[in-house]
Amino acid sequence: MPAILRMESVWFQYPGREVFHDLTFSLEEGEILGLIGPNSSGKTTLLKLMDGLLNPQRGKVFLGGKDLQKLPRRQVAREIAVVPQEMEIPFSFTVGEIVLMGRAPYMGRFGWEKQRDLQIAREGMALTDIAQLENRPFAELSQGEKQRVLIARALAQEPGVMLLDEPTSHLDINHQVEINELVCSLNVEKNLTVMNISHDLNLAAEYSHRIVLLSRGSIYAMGTPSEVITEENIRRVYETTVMVEKNPVSGAPRVTPVGKSRMEKDGRKKTIHLICGAGSGVDSARRLLLRGYRVSLGVLNIGDTDQKFGKALGLTIALEEPFSPISERAYQENQDLIARADLVIVERFLVGQGNLANLKAASEALEKGKRVIVLENDGQYDFTAGEASACYQRLREGGAVFIPDHSLILKEVEKAVGAG
Repeated sequence: MPAILRMESVWFQYPGREVFHDLTFSLEEGEILGLIGPNSSGKTTLLKLMDGLLNPQRGKVFLGGKDLQKLPRRQVAREIAVVPQEMEIPFSFTVGEIVLMGRAPYMGRFGWEKQRDLQIAREGMALTDIAQLENRPFAELSQGEKQRVLIARALAQEPGVMLLDEPTSHLDINHQVEINELVCSLNVEKNLTVMNISHDLNLAAEYSHRIVLLSRGSIYAMGTPSEVITEENIRRVYETTVMVEKNPVSGAPRVTPVGKSRMEKDGRKKTIHLICGAGSGVDSARRLLLRGYRVSLGVLNIGDTDQKFGKALGLTIALEEPFSPISERAYQENQDLIARADLVIVERFLVGQGNLANLKAASEALEKGKRVIVLENDGQYDFTAGEASACYQRLREGGAVFIPDHSLILKEVEKAVGAG
């Protein structure tokens, strides 16, 4: 796709602070580009440079091949619309009046709006589903409604490009989704090119064709959401530990924060071994780590969700090859981890012949005097013709503590191993 906005070798600095150093970047026609990065990485400054509100000290910004600095502001406003995070209106303007302000680039200095201006403004209100609010004072609206009004005002400019500066940062999840769905529909129906600054990595991944990750005034990574939003990239740029999985519905990368400091404190010096799989251990592991416990995992196949979570945190894991049954070697590794642990937790997971040995390891641990907590499981999880159910029964008869859900995990762990 051709570039509709292009920055070439741009240098920009505020007094005493350099922001961009030889930055080259393009916004391609017809795309939704998500711009992400930590605070002070230059996101809003980049937006202002692309709109011509700031001028680079060196380098150039091109709009449709023309030097942006040489274009009249009225012409730029007909091509580029900006939607801010929020807008304070000092006077009691109605929604209709705010949206009509978007027609300013098409009216004379002292001109009045024409019928076409009113028609375009009302079309923008209809597209953003705020037509019924036309006569309401802007100040009385909810944040979600205000954001729709600002988008309608931007649409009234009839732009080819819309630049959004964290438009959903103050909204609840329902309004966040609504605004992003609206932007996507405008991208398709109006062939609108969009750049959307976002602090929400999951929303950026879901609704962007391409992602640019900024770090300290330079582009750290650029590409599809899956190429940019990786555990390594987020760790290096945001200096925090996350787990990145594939959203099972959309296929977009999904980011789960897992923290980075509390598990280093090891406040209680107690070790909990989780027998888990397919993501069943993530919730318990996170809770235990944040309480200062050490955590080990096993046996897990390489590539399993729990394995990726554990790897991201540097946990000790008994590993098996992908899609392979538990081998004698992996079983022994798991036994060794169990022997070093103060407590074993058996998560609720699907049990087949390939991982039945995990339940057997828990039973053996119980017989040797190890304390064991088990998440209630039923026949729906048993794909072993009853062998798994028999293991659960042995655990129950042997004195393992069975709990119905994760809400009781920490309470039972404290009872079993104490506070330190």
